[in-house]
Amino acid sequence: MKILFPNWKNFGFEDITEALTQLGHTVVSYNDMPKNYRKDPRFVSVLKNYIHSEKIDLMLTSNYFPVVSDACQDADIPYVSWCYDSPLILTYSKTVFHPCNYIFIFDSQMVLDLRALGVEHVYYMPMAVNAKRLAGMQATAEQKKILDADVSFVGSLYTEKHTLYDRMTELDEHTKGYLEGIMKAQQLIYGASVLEDALTPDIIDKMYAVMPVQIAPDDLQDYRYIYANYFLCRKITQTERTELLSLISQAMPHMNTGSQRKVSPFKLYTIEETPFLPLVQNMGTVHYLREMPLVFQNSKINLNITLRSIKNGIPLRAMDIMGAGGFLLTNYQNDFNYHFEDGVDYVSFASQDDMLDKIEYYLGHEKERCEIAQNGCNKVRSEHTYEKRLQEMLSIVEEDLSGAH
Repeated sequence: MKILFPNWKNFGFEDITEALTQLGHTVVSYNDMPKNYRKDPRFVSVLKNYIHSEKIDLMLTSNYFPVVSDACQDADIPYVSWCYDSPLILTYSKTVFHPCNYIFIFDSQMVLDLRALGVEHVYYMPMAVNAKRLAGMQATAEQKKILDADVSFVGSLYTEKHTLYDRMTELDEHTKGYLEGIMKAQQLIYGASVLEDALTPDIIDKMYAVMPVQIAPDDLQDYRYIYANYFLCRKITQTERTELLSLISQAMPHMNTGSQRKVSPFKLYTIEETPFLPLVQNMGTVHYLREMPLVFQNSKINLNITLRSIKNGIPLRAMDIMGAGGFLLTNYQNDFNYHFEDGVDYVSFASQDDMLDKIEYYLGHEKERCEIAQNGCNKVRSEHTYEKRLQEMLSIVEEDLSGAH
């Protein structure tokens, strides 16, 4: 099959291209970018002509783009999108009803939400790893000295000065108090989302009055979705990550881990400056392909704190950690239950105290920790590879098209 895979805005470009080639397909990259991901008649026309001239059989992108769907619909070829972001507002464009679409999403709740709107070709598909690449990575002795850590966290703290929520400075005290209350409640709950139901019409009106948002004419989502996922979820994640990292860094020196050696600093890998976390060693950023897997391999415990707009899904970071051979400690997410066993392949926590207890326990039980890390690694590298995921997606498309004809 001749597959067109743009090299812009496509996460995992190298790994996906390699996997498709291994599966026997021809991958054609594409450089021309749209000026607007929703509407761009010039881009649609040029892409449609390119599809015909190059005799492309199928289009693939990481995440969903309405303009690509328009072009594929006009060109009469299947459009496969594998979505790894949440929220992903572009999936609420009315173009999702194009028959050419095959939308694969890593969060089972997002799949259910789109199906409830009548979207037919939307499927649950968790993320994947390049098992061969990860198996060949090994830190040097010098790298190990730098990367060695008892606990590490790789990711954003969302501490930019003005999140969307923080910009609503003119909110009245009652509304602000209400929003602070439901955010605190959500922060205590793992495995269920209460925010959208808690945003009543009058609260939404008050939020809109101080910071209006525009919904495109062809969009399916409502204000409740936007304010909950883009305003509140991001703020909760900012608060939660900062609080949890601070708690861990303060508790670690007092933990009884059964080890005589001095506890390694809690290491954070992020682009942000963190003077508010004086006990955390900020290591700066790491390259996703070349360095991040080595961090996971050389940290006794790798922490995942899921972005709150991801309702049920297994974040890509969690797959990356297990695939690299690292021990994963993560907040509870429902979709883990479909693929992994808690306490066997990874470990989840349900509260702040539970998280601290498990950090102390697993730092003090090396054999058990290493066995869990190895189990998770084996399962991810055998069952969650790019080759398997892409073959699943292409088989669904082929089966649907053969049934249609």
